[in-house]
Amino acid sequence: MRVGVVGAGLAGIAAARTLAAGGHQVIVFEQRQTPGGRVMTKTLGPYVFDSGATSIAPRGQALERVILNEIATTDLVRIEKPVMAHDGFRAVSGSLMGSGTPRYCYRQGLYEVMRLLSEGIEVRTGISIEGVEGDSNDGFSLNGEGFDAVIVTAPIPAVEKILANSKEGRKFSNVKYRSCLSVLLGFDKPFNAPFHALVGPDQAHPLAWLSFESLKSPGRAPDGHTAIVAQASSEYSKRRFEADEDLVLEETIGDVSRLLGKEFSTPVVTHVERFRYSHPEITTSFEAVNSPLSKLVIAGDGLLGGRTELAFETGIRAGRLLMENA
Repeated sequence: MRVGVVGAGLAGIAAARTLAAGGHQVIVFEQRQTPGGRVMTKTLGPYVFDSGATSIAPRGQALERVILNEIATTDLVRIEKPVMAHDGFRAVSGSLMGSGTPRYCYRQGLYEVMRLLSEGIEVRTGISIEGVEGDSNDGFSLNGEGFDAVIVTAPIPAVEKILANSKEGRKFSNVKYRSCLSVLLGFDKPFNAPFHALVGPDQAHPLAWLSFESLKSPGRAPDGHTAIVAQASSEYSKRRFEADEDLVLEETIGDVSRLLGKEFSTPVVTHVERFRYSHPEITTSFEAVNSPLSKLVIAGDGLLGGRTELAFETGIRAGRLLMENA
């Protein structure tokens, strides 16, 4: 069976690995220049940031087995410091989030997991798939290239556009995503704490998530320096999504300095990433959008939830479903 996979995030790569292990030919199409989806690593000078997903907490799902036993673990880091909550501008002592849940990253950046997972998979980057032609009876075409089956793993709003003129369109109920502004800050000042991340549990504060990259893993910043990923709340991200980068930086740096101290008001490197479809707030189910007999299968975080291990899980299910129908 020859399968085309649209999207080289965790769901798409999981589907491709599953099918390739079953002896099927797979080609993955990714519109960006690298695979990964929201698993992204950015290097700014001597600072290394995971700008999308900042860690993997696989919670016993298939992704845990894969990263521990099936791909190289040379640069895998188990994050030792916990996540704590912050209340306004202070960390709440003893407020541990997901205490006991193993979290992982990679020394040189979380993108390394995508590089390792993609080994042996044909991934064509820089290619946008505008639509799917054909059907399960006669086969499918992606950009004029023929396939026996197709898996689409983009965020649901993008899936709807891709399938708009398909013979096998789907209904996705009320799936809804929130956007996210992710602000990368490098400081030539040290910072130490008993946590690696702070979370605003009710999304009321503009700083929904602070990941201290230099506390999370070695190699993320020079000695005596601090690397921080500050991810904004849903409300703030929606309000400022199209705003000028200078305004987003000014407001976010102000909030960070109020939380950490005035010495953290002058970063030496800055960058803003904008994720329009960052996290599904309302999902549907895999079974609701995928017929057991169809050879056009939908996967991705809009079907289970916005965590890395769940996106990976839907890709495996999509691959297995096609093999059952082969």
